[in-house]
Amino acid sequence: MQPYPVTEKDDTVVDLIVTAGRLTRSVGEISADDLPRATVRALAVLDHHGALRVGDFARIDRSSQPSATALIGRLVSQGYASRHRDPADSRGVLVELTPAGRARLAAFRAAVRNALHDRLAGFDAERLARLASDLRELLAAIDTTAEQDSLPRTPL
Repeated sequence: MQPYPVTEKDDTVVDLIVTAGRLTRSVGEISADDLPRATVRALAVLDHHGALRVGDFARIDRSSQPSATALIGRLVSQGYASRHRDPADSRGVLVELTPAGRARLAAFRAAVRNALHDRLAGFDAERLARLASDLRELLAAIDTTAEQDSLPRTPL
């Protein structure tokens, strides 16, 4: 049961979110970079949020604690992330990107940029800039509401 009547605006926002997810998956398929999606997502979460406890990472990533622990373990073993004691709680451990992790994420994003270059010839720079600005504005509105509701925020 809906808490309020669904409007055309609501359906449009959901369509934008679904399309953004499809866009992300399509780009992953055409990119020459074969970095697994879970790794890209994890690097992006750590890049966006900074140092996190594993439990906070799991909440933001919407994964189980064991899955998050395993994923972070792979990032650490690949040199993309590091673990260190939480200065605010000596029992806690924080995970953060290493310079290699930031470089790997940048390399993935460069591969995406290269894969899209010729495919978007029909889109001028101004149109793309407007689309990007509108999406950032939409994200900011969602993030602001999420902060007020104490919901996790995740970059796509």
